Amino acid sequence: MLIERELSEHDLPLLAQIDRSERVEANYRLENGALILYPVHVDMRGWPEGEAEENAWVLEKCLRRGGWLYGVFDGQALVAAVVVDNRVIHNQGLSMRQLTFLHISRDYRGQGLGAKLFALACEQGRRFGAEALYVSATESRNTVEFYQRQGCRLVDQPDPELFALEPRDIHLYLPLT
Repeated sequence: MLIERELSEHDLPLLAQIDRSERVEANYRLENGALILYPVHVDMRGWPEGEAEENAWVLEKCLRRGGWLYGVFDGQALVAAVVVDNRVIHNQGLSMRQLTFLHISRDYRGQGLGAKLFALACEQGRRFGAEALYVSATESRNTVEFYQRQGCRLVDQPDPELFALEPRDIHLYLPLT
């Protein structure tokens, strides 16, 4: 049985338990305002070295700013998590909050858990007073198309700070009002 609950600073090291393994066969890139799909062959196994620790540090700062962290556990193991930062981003003429983190362990994908957590993130964004969620999505086809299925659209101009951090990401948003 899966248990859902808000996460605390104490839970941050558990994020490394999420199995990010994925076989990526195609990525998107943005060219002249259009998404271009191109083939790749990446067999992603877990977290790249140091990334889980870096994420924990970033999410600790997010939590201290009033961000919202939510997780799904199977027993003692964290199998999915979602994070919404409370820091305001102005883009598309809207006051946005960033969907900072959404990961589902490989064995738990395809069961609607991602869509459920995304919907909870939208609710939290509304509670924060956001008019939209900002998503800086990994360029993999599975990730971009997941967010498109949730109703996300391309931003006209990526947030400069977030673009500098992840220039290959696909920058999207979802109006909440």
